[in-house]
Amino acid sequence: MIRIDGLHKYFGDLHVLRGIDLEVQKGEVLSVIGASGSGKSTLLYCINGIEPVQQGSVLVDGIDVHAKTTDLNRLRQRLGMVFQQWNSFPHLTAIQNVALAPQIVKKMSKSEAME
Repeated sequence: MIRIDGLHKYFGDLHVLRGIDLEVQKGEVLSVIGASGSGKSTLLYCINGIEPVQQGSVLVDGIDVHAKTTDLNRLRQRLGMVFQQWNSFPHLTAIQNVALAPQIVKKMSKSEAME
């Protein structure tokens, strides 16, 4: 499960994410849609711990992504992201691209990785 409470992200004076509250249950599918520059990628980066947040919390399976004690490398083994035009295989679907890393790195079966 992913839970976001009161998330705020700034780049200097630019307030990009304003009080985002969101909960995504295991197995639930969510699409984030918006204009270019509206904060979609920034939100994903905050969920993955790539970007720090100024206020609020991001929990993945109960683990605080932005806590100083969180092992981000270990947490990221349970998360996947597909970037729009970067290091993805065009002949595979988005889920197939995401499932490749656990198959190769963690030696998971295809069905286990797709789950």
